[in-house]
Amino acid sequence: MEDRCTCGSAAISPKPPKYSPDDKYAKYRRKVKKQELIKKGIY
Repeated sequence: MEDRCTCGSAAISPKPPKYSPDDKYAKYRRKVKKQELIKKGIY
């Protein structure tokens, strides 16, 4: 996957990571996602 989209913006992964009950980092991903939503005024 390229780092940039053809339009010039940053590319993102189209799929979420696979679910795993042993995921050690899920708590941190949720925390970052919540902070991003708060910053955008959505949460």
